[in-house]
Amino acid sequence: MSNSVKLPPWDSRRGIATARVLIQLGVDRGARVDTLLRHTGIGIDQLNEPKAEIEAAQEIQLIRNLLSDTGHPPDLGLAAGQRYRLTTYGLWGYAVLSSSTLGHAIQLTRRMLNQTFSLTRNVLTQEGDQIIVTHMDEHLPPDVRQFVADRDRATIITLQREVLGHPLPYTAIHMKHPEPDATMAQRYTDWFGVRPHFGSTHHRSIFPATLMHAPLPQAEPVTVKMCEDMCRALVESRSARTGVAASVRDRLLRTPGHIPDMEEIAAEMKITSRTLRRHLTAEGATFRALLEEVRSTLAIELMANARLTHAEIAERLGYADVTTFIEAFRRWKGMPPSEYRRSQGWRSGSTRALRQRLGEIKPS
Repeated sequence: MSNSVKLPPWDSRRGIATARVLIQLGVDRGARVDTLLRHTGIGIDQLNEPKAEIEAAQEIQLIRNLLSDTGHPPDLGLAAGQRYRLTTYGLWGYAVLSSSTLGHAIQLTRRMLNQTFSLTRNVLTQEGDQIIVTHMDEHLPPDVRQFVADRDRATIITLQREVLGHPLPYTAIHMKHPEPDATMAQRYTDWFGVRPHFGSTHHRSIFPATLMHAPLPQAEPVTVKMCEDMCRALVESRSARTGVAASVRDRLLRTPGHIPDMEEIAAEMKITSRTLRRHLTAEGATFRALLEEVRSTLAIELMANARLTHAEIAERLGYADVTTFIEAFRRWKGMPPSEYRRSQGWRSGSTRALRQRLGEIKPS
């Protein structure tokens, strides 16, 4: 690997949701919550705090406890990875679903995984007509490496299936694990779609590069609905609406990546846009105000929690270009989004900073 590649971090703080997933897996397999939490420094009360965070070292200890308390089953990492869903990541799941191509969704996925739940360090390269994702685990304690590698790789596949609505057609899967028994080998094969090459030098996932540019189809309907519900609850918490205004606002949230205009919504409601406008006026609302309400709320949340760039947010909120989005944001908050980020102490979403974290350019 080139020395110019800046590896993504693995030991940053992460959301409490990953601990909830691991603990529920342990409980489902007969472990007790108090023993799963021993020596982790994680309190039971923390598990119910949506914004709570833990250190990577705490998660590693939790994984050790999980393995010990369940008897070190060989399929545990694979089973864990299948429990991380787009909705586990909150509003970021909505951001992934609204990506225009698989490549954009994968970039967001890699960025978020490397900042939160992933303990492996994932580097994406292209060789000829193939994309190669190398999943590095050498930095991890040996006793948790196999679990983490299986968990993180299974998580990626779970998210890809939700975004695509079907499995990603992998060309090859390489695993450093030694050849397992026939039952476990078949479990890997069933999940990855191809039989892995065991005993490999690196953990690698390989698929055709052409897939990176493919437009995303309709994602898994249940996931879309759950993400829509999260967004609706978020917007509803800022401003209650009823009647036609509520219906219009809900429709604005329903299709990630495409915010419909007034004519489209009126046609779906089987009325004219003039009639829709009259109904909204009677309720003291306008279509533009509802659209601004949705866009401003989602923009701030995507900025804070999904760490999207301004251009990415503009695309997901249906703006023609980033300049138009910036002008709208200035209208909402009286300052440009970059200044608003700084005022909130949020990490910059600049393209250069993001590319630097993804290893695409050298840090200056």
